[in-house]
Amino acid sequence: MTNSHRGKIIGVLTASFYEMTSRRESLVIPLGFLAVVLLVGAGMFTVFQIQPDTPGGGVSDVESYPVGPEKPTPLNSSNVVDYTTTYEERLFYNDLVASHNHRLHDDENVISNCTSLSNGSTDKFHVQLECRGGVTDSSQLTESEEFTYSVTYRITNNTTQQTEFQNYPFGTDRTFNSERN
Repeated sequence: MTNSHRGKIIGVLTASFYEMTSRRESLVIPLGFLAVVLLVGAGMFTVFQIQPDTPGGGVSDVESYPVGPEKPTPLNSSNVVDYTTTYEERLFYNDLVASHNHRLHDDENVISNCTSLSNGSTDKFHVQLECRGGVTDSSQLTESEEFTYSVTYRITNNTTQQTEFQNYPFGTDRTFNSERN
């Protein structure tokens, strides 16, 4: 083998070596980019999924209903019951939320549910409701509170007046913000 052949072989091997090295470098850049993207994604997932175990953590501010439902016109025996039920459920909800200083833990829910017991109709509607509800704690069901009470309303086109109240767990001076003087 002559020196010129050796030189050609060494030249070909050197060229092959540089070619392989440049292929590796071009392969290293996309793999490095992919690794960085995966690390950033894993970090973001961890930050948003793992929540710190802090005392009082998971507490939310809860808004009350500022106004009652819109009164239907004209009133009839069907829509007056729906209106009165929604009216009372919102007042009860507001009192339940206020009894917890408008702050609930993430595992607590406010339940207010009223059903009509009777509906008398003359020139005024008299609607008697039985209501039940409270603040439930899904993590400690034994700590949940539940109340049952009854209330009667007299409804006219101009007024919504509570006429009877039994076993209500909170104060009886109940109005929406829009009804306060």
